Amino acid sequence: MTGTIFAVFGLAALFLFRLVEPSRAVAMTCLAGWLLLPVGNFPAGSAEAAFPYWITGAAVPSDMLLTKIWWPPVVALAGALWRDRPTLIGWRPEWRDGPVALFCLWPLAQGPFVAHPDPSPWVAALYLLAAWGTPWLLGRVYFCGQVGGVRLLTALTAGLAVIAPIAVLEGIMGPKVYGWFYEPHPFRLDGVARYIGYRPLGFFEDGNQYGIWVAATALAAIWLWRIAPANRMRRWAGPIAAAALVVALMSQSVGAILLLILGLVLLWGTGRPVTRWVLRVVFLITLLGGAIYLSSGLPLRTIAEHTVVGHEIVETLRSTGRGSILWRLARDQRAMSVIGDHPVLGTGRWDWWREAGQRPWDLATLLVGQFGLIGMILAFGSLLTPALGAFREKNLPVWKTSLPAVPLGIIVLMGVADMLLNSFVLYPAILAAGALVPVKELRNEAGADKMEEHHPLNQRGDR
Repeated sequence: MTGTIFAVFGLAALFLFRLVEPSRAVAMTCLAGWLLLPVGNFPAGSAEAAFPYWITGAAVPSDMLLTKIWWPPVVALAGALWRDRPTLIGWRPEWRDGPVALFCLWPLAQGPFVAHPDPSPWVAALYLLAAWGTPWLLGRVYFCGQVGGVRLLTALTAGLAVIAPIAVLEGIMGPKVYGWFYEPHPFRLDGVARYIGYRPLGFFEDGNQYGIWVAATALAAIWLWRIAPANRMRRWAGPIAAAALVVALMSQSVGAILLLILGLVLLWGTGRPVTRWVLRVVFLITLLGGAIYLSSGLPLRTIAEHTVVGHEIVETLRSTGRGSILWRLARDQRAMSVIGDHPVLGTGRWDWWREAGQRPWDLATLLVGQFGLIGMILAFGSLLTPALGAFREKNLPVWKTSLPAVPLGIIVLMGVADMLLNSFVLYPAILAAGALVPVKELRNEAGADKMEEHHPLNQRGDR
């Protein structure tokens, strides 16, 4: 059934490329596919399980290879090659494409050094090229620069037309919409009960992914409202931003809402010298803390069970209903013994965590276990390098520059932060990371004239 649905979507998307301008068709294909398609072919018995912990998520290759993370961008790339080949031919890679390219090809280099890789290295590489490399390329070509970046933020905000009705229905009834169209969702019961009503799920992989998606949508909508001219457009942008914020709060995903608040603070503080220093300090602390955490150098269980401070922290988290953080940390700690046997190169296996009983819940640990520290650094580096570059040399507050690089960079950072907690990646963050490579880098020597002529920023109606 899933294969048939994907095929029908592919044909409809290709037909769309005959009706609208290529860059808009790419945006509509990617966002509509990610919002509406089934997640993929779930393993047998997943829908009946109370908690299908063995589903690792579509961000990494596993036994669930037909997934919606890669199908919409691949279809969009096919449509672009069909209807807009000169633009793609004019694209030129540069050094900022290195981390994502190396990450996609890493399974091929890793393969000779690991025993019994699963899936095989060439299958894993093809999966990563489709799921990470293709949206990155589309972001580089079609969503770079001011016009392209605004188009991506607008497309993300337009997703409210799908999300808002689902938010209302499932906030009252619980996550049922996926089952109305497809099979019962395996994670329909995971964290569904909230403080008021239920957390929606929609067509996402998990309620946590829904939470970070609507948080990113709210940030995009608020930025578009603030930079809109004082005319009819601004009168529409205000209610849309308010609706996006309400939908984000209705998710009741505390982590995602905190990331939204931090994102808005960062958006407000961009252009102030202190912001750049704070970003650098946070980045260094995160690197140091991550290295200590993954090395098991910090005895978290001992601190939690045998120190006064640790005991107080545990009790405070439990009393506020944030026990899921402790649960995540406990699962990660159990997986560290397995990671310790293959820390640099990884195991090459998607189910490496079975020795520990159950899988860890965050993407960072899953990446280290499957692809080693090298793979994890390449994956996170492909997103962080362009995102942090968006805050370089910004001398004016973001509201005055009206440049989309900063909100796109913040959305990428929100997605990366969420990857430290959950295995369900924010798909548009990959598009946004590619879009953050400066436009001028796309024009290069022999291809300069052709790129100038055919790039979306220079097409009629896009100026």
